[in-house]
Amino acid sequence: MRFVCFIHTDPRDIAAISEADHRRIVNEHFAFDKAITASGHHLVSEALDEPEFAVTIRRSTGGVTVHDGPFAETREHIGGFYLLEAADLDEAVRIASGIPSLQHSVVEVRPVRLLVADGN
Repeated sequence: MRFVCFIHTDPRDIAAISEADHRRIVNEHFAFDKAITASGHHLVSEALDEPEFAVTIRRSTGGVTVHDGPFAETREHIGGFYLLEAADLDEAVRIASGIPSLQHSVVEVRPVRLLVADGN
């Protein structure tokens, strides 16, 4: 099964981290990636840019409109994600518990829904 792990980050918490601690956490992410890749659980992971660089796209009667910023105004935003392969939710939670960002963020683990096209 596949699971996505969203890293919910409060920019105020990130701003409070020293540059040395930030570099340490980034390096811990690289080590974590290497470990879960070796175990066969890592599919992809990425850090995301700040919400002010996001756009939201909506379909309207006149076509598509593009708006600056994320969909919702919230204190926290998604700062990154991991896509994992795990036997079940318990294993995914066990793996996600090692994500270094848990030192200053919240990690949401959500199963990926498998969609199949008609005729396949």
